[in-house]
Amino acid sequence: MEIEKKFLLSGLPEYYDRYEKLEMEQGYLITHGCTLRIRRANDSCYLTLKQKDPSQAVAGIIINEEFETEIPRASYEALRQLVKGGFISKTRTLIPYLGHTIEVDEFHEDLEGLIFAEIEYTDAEDALKLPIPTWFSKDVSNDRRFRNTHLLEMDEDEIAALLEEIGKFALVIN
Repeated sequence: MEIEKKFLLSGLPEYYDRYEKLEMEQGYLITHGCTLRIRRANDSCYLTLKQKDPSQAVAGIIINEEFETEIPRASYEALRQLVKGGFISKTRTLIPYLGHTIEVDEFHEDLEGLIFAEIEYTDAEDALKLPIPTWFSKDVSNDRRFRNTHLLEMDEDEIAALLEEIGKFALVIN
């Protein structure tokens, strides 16, 4: 089970450059009904299946059934040929926070400038109780524009409009 929330940022935490970073590339094999994703994170590769569970729905919280397994690099490369819609490239920074990990994603290439954070929780109650850091700006958990599958579908004008909108109230990396 994956329980998370997504946030735009008003800034970055102190010592941001000292935290662990992962260079990631991911693409999708299936995006309707459920998602089947391949991901390379530094030298490791993964196959992930996600599906929403409506019986677990809690307002403002993303809850998915999730199965993830590490796969050999050769399998990743073979599956990479089946991806439709391109790939997302991003740097993920892992920041410890009150027994959780904040994952800050800085997007590259067509999505350059976009940055947001995710926190995974142990359960819905945890998601409702954990205080958010002062450097978080806006909760975008329910805004589909910040789903990776949707970001891949956006054209250049839609991306520019999104970055302009975000720049009015949150951090955009230039």
